[in-house]
Amino acid sequence: MDVARRTAALALVHQEQSGYSNLVLAGALEKHALPPRDKAFVTALFYGVTERLLTLDWCLERCLSRPMKKLDPQVRAVLRMGLYEARYMGTPAAVAVSEAVALCRALKKSSAAGLVNAVLRRALEQRPEQAQFADEAERFSVLYSVGLPAVRLLLREYPAQCEKILQACFAPAPTALRCNTLRTDARGLCGALEGEGIKAQEGALPGAVLAHFAGSPAATKAFVQGLYHVQGQASQLAALSLGAQPGETVLDLCAAPGGKTLLLAQEMKGEGRLVSCDAAEGRLPLIEKAVNRCGFTNVTVRQNDAAVYNPAFQGADRVLVDAPCSGLGIMAKKPDIRYKTLEGAEELHALQLKILSTSARYVKKGGRLVYSTCTVDPAENQRVVRAFLAAQPGFRTVPPYCTPSGALEEDHMLTLLPGFCGPDGFFIAALERSM
Repeated sequence: MDVARRTAALALVHQEQSGYSNLVLAGALEKHALPPRDKAFVTALFYGVTERLLTLDWCLERCLSRPMKKLDPQVRAVLRMGLYEARYMGTPAAVAVSEAVALCRALKKSSAAGLVNAVLRRALEQRPEQAQFADEAERFSVLYSVGLPAVRLLLREYPAQCEKILQACFAPAPTALRCNTLRTDARGLCGALEGEGIKAQEGALPGAVLAHFAGSPAATKAFVQGLYHVQGQASQLAALSLGAQPGETVLDLCAAPGGKTLLLAQEMKGEGRLVSCDAAEGRLPLIEKAVNRCGFTNVTVRQNDAAVYNPAFQGADRVLVDAPCSGLGIMAKKPDIRYKTLEGAEELHALQLKILSTSARYVKKGGRLVYSTCTVDPAENQRVVRAFLAAQPGFRTVPPYCTPSGALEEDHMLTLLPGFCGPDGFFIAALERSM
């Protein structure tokens, strides 16, 4: 595991300096021809340290004479990895400490080997769950490794549910899939996956499947054959709430990587006109590749800024806006989000309202508009929709496709909280134009 640990340590250093965790890890794995077992170890260690960062640092800083930020980046990574291995991966403490010291020397940081040895042994005795903190926000932040800004927001908006939401950040969950209903159904997809040795079961929504993959969900024959794509059930519910029908003109305005576009194409049975857009031109190939793999011919992929009016889109039957957001509902999937400062919130809310208002101009009378986000912040959700409705009397909220058990519903607007309605937090508002 020496090469594996070194790979993980250097990736963590890179991650701390800049970059999204998934891209950093992918780049690190590409540089080394590691066997599958080592790749899995690197992935678990890298993401584990990233997810538990605040908890690890709390333990380590109590055993250091100077702040963690003053340490050499590579030594910092070694300390975090050693503590994570021993505390969360089941590696015997003596082995984890020994490997950390050896890694320190391999990274040419031999002068810090003694420090690593002493600090790790003491850090393993720290028990944050038994400690006293200044307030509940600080306690939750350390115990669940989520930044104070996000914790305080959750405590303010969901005081009774906050801790369960944070606990859900670590709850293991199967991978949610959407079967290509033009090629198979949920039962057929489960059979195909089980034929490849993958445990699968039907999900809560029609066409949804929950699967347990040992490797990549894109590595199966069923995926290559276009029988499914990866998409959370909350995201599927947002797309289903649009009510797309065959023969209609449908816009998916913030589409990349394309999951909702694929579901909409299925609902349209490949008939009509579906325009899939994203502001980032570099992400358009992700949509195109997915559409081609699943065999849809009625989809046009275009670069388009959803905040800027495009007269070519006028007169659409259905418009889906999965708006840019803080992402606080998917911290379990994207650990980087845990540590967001939430700065620039007012600018984000203004952008969301602008996108929603611009998108509404495309909807013809009697048409439907769905606004969704993967956050649970009411300022990005209900308050944006209410501000929109105050300025657009021709629209009204209507019931979504369904209301899952445990969802919070207010004026037909749904909030799905992590831990209460599956692993993802999501917001969905379906709006219809009457004039």
